Amino acid sequence: MSFFRLLIVDDHPIVLAGLKLLLRGDGRFDVCGEARSAQAACIEAERLQPDVIITDLIMGDGDGLALIEDLRAMLPAARIIVYSSRDETVWGPHVIYAGAHGYVAKSEPLETVAVALDRVMAGAIHVSEPVQQLLMGDLARRRDRRTEIGDLSGRELQVLRLIGSGATLQSLAKELGLSVKTVGTYRERLKIKLGLDSVRMLERHAADHVAGRLDPS
Repeated sequence: MSFFRLLIVDDHPIVLAGLKLLLRGDGRFDVCGEARSAQAACIEAERLQPDVIITDLIMGDGDGLALIEDLRAMLPAARIIVYSSRDETVWGPHVIYAGAHGYVAKSEPLETVAVALDRVMAGAIHVSEPVQQLLMGDLARRRDRRTEIGDLSGRELQVLRLIGSGATLQSLAKELGLSVKTVGTYRERLKIKLGLDSVRMLERHAADHVAGRLDPS
């Protein structure tokens, strides 16, 4: 039997207790850690290197979607399931595009998390039927369309703006509270998405077309 290390990210003690109780009877998973904030989640994920992460979307200290992207950049092989009270028809597609592998609404029975774990560990995506229909419709619209600046996520735009301002990997990492390795992953992803062949081309593109437009001031 395969054995997987699991990190739970949620700031509600009752949710943490319920998830641990659910997983206690499943010999495949070891809850190796807990985190109650986005910052703590990144620290624990880097320290513990979990195979699976169950996370809420509502973070008191950060954006849940940005957290998903950070976790994927940090641990590309890890499977991520969002367990949230937010409207799944609104947030479900955003969660999947951010890099999560499943979305379970907290209004669903707790056992649905176990179903989601089975599906994502088998290599599938777990979402409800309404979210699946939304994703299929959006995929049809996106097919064969070149990636544009407006298609990038909020975190990717943030990284791109900082690159355009001349920030080094070290200063980027400090600004975002991430490791240099994770920020480097974002930089490589941006090169691929925007069809650019080198870091220098990415820097020039960001400086010429992005930094001024995305300046929050």
